[in-house]
Amino acid sequence: MPVAVPEKGSERFITTTLELIAEEGGSLGVNLRQISRRMGCAHTNVYNYFDSYQDLLWAAYRRALVAYAEFLIQDLSVELPPVEFLRRCITNLAAFPEEHPGLHRFISSDPIDMTVLPADILETVIAMKRWFSATVEAAAAPGIGANEAHSAADIVLAYIDGETLNLINGRVIPSEDLRGRIVSNALRLFDLLAGDGTRGLRDTSQRASSLPHPALILGPDTVPA
Repeated sequence: MPVAVPEKGSERFITTTLELIAEEGGSLGVNLRQISRRMGCAHTNVYNYFDSYQDLLWAAYRRALVAYAEFLIQDLSVELPPVEFLRRCITNLAAFPEEHPGLHRFISSDPIDMTVLPADILETVIAMKRWFSATVEAAAAPGIGANEAHSAADIVLAYIDGETLNLINGRVIPSEDLRGRIVSNALRLFDLLAGDGTRGLRDTSQRASSLPHPALILGPDTVPA
């Protein structure tokens, strides 16, 4: 039977922080004393690993972004037709907040002081948005320019963000298939902005080589060797 390797102190703090954020529905209901109590240590122990509680939150945010990215690329392959690739991506975008509302709130809507946002986190967020824009561009109709495709990606993401914000705030009609509605409306919005404008989304398998590799979602350093 394999022996479990104990987590390092910094890893325990990050893991416990994310567990509480998931349980509390976001980071605003979490504080250092709660985290330390869960770990069974003094709250001052955090300063052995992080300069401040905010630094611990940034470390947790980095980990949450990775978890989010891994969720978004589930069932994706560059062998798929681009529109099917996009549909699966949008389905994952709609599913994550439904399945992980606390982490989604932490990532997308809890207050953040952008003036002190670490540069690497900003670069990761930008890389993820560029990856989605590249996905939309690959699925776009012939003749749609890169700028138009990227604008369409921003609008589709804004729509999804608005719907998922309602979801994590509980502003959803009971028994409504919100995930299905988000996916359907987001694809319809894509088709109006960057598709061929018909109700039937096209199969563009001949352009599959232009799809961004799923590993690129966190930036070029994540491309497989």
